[in-house]
Amino acid sequence: MKSIFAILSVIIRFFTRACTRRLLYLVILGILAFKGALSSNVIRRTFVFYDMKDYIPQAEEHMLLQSYSDETTLTRYVEDTLFGPRNPESAPLFPRETKLLSLFYSNGTVYINLSETAALPVIIENVSLVTMEGGIERNFATFRESLLRNFQFIKKIKFFIEGHSIDF
Repeated sequence: MKSIFAILSVIIRFFTRACTRRLLYLVILGILAFKGALSSNVIRRTFVFYDMKDYIPQAEEHMLLQSYSDETTLTRYVEDTLFGPRNPESAPLFPRETKLLSLFYSNGTVYINLSETAALPVIIENVSLVTMEGGIERNFATFRESLLRNFQFIKKIKFFIEGHSIDF
């Protein structure tokens, strides 16, 4: 009986210290956050943009909300790509004004219809980044490779600008 009281008194003294309580709170919060991350519908996807100085590809990891529909998940990925890089040292693939007009996925083929600004050069600080090595075709090729790398169920990608098919 004395040993039980001795153990309880040690435990009580341990938790009465402020730093120990704070550490316990942090551990509990960490466990809850980890549990929430495991049970959420968030997926990590790789996005490829270009370095503004050297115009070499740079990968970024973004978290996307996953849907039960492949088409919805693809739409979120495309919209996040059009939004642009999070890194201020990276350049977007398309001008900031580019919008996703429609996206359709069927039998392994994705049809992506973008606004007409997708055909314009990306201009940052009065410098056209498209004039460097391949231009718009290179941006679409990088976008295609990113989609194929992130979504293995895609077999073919067809791009459209304002409803007109483009082939590179």
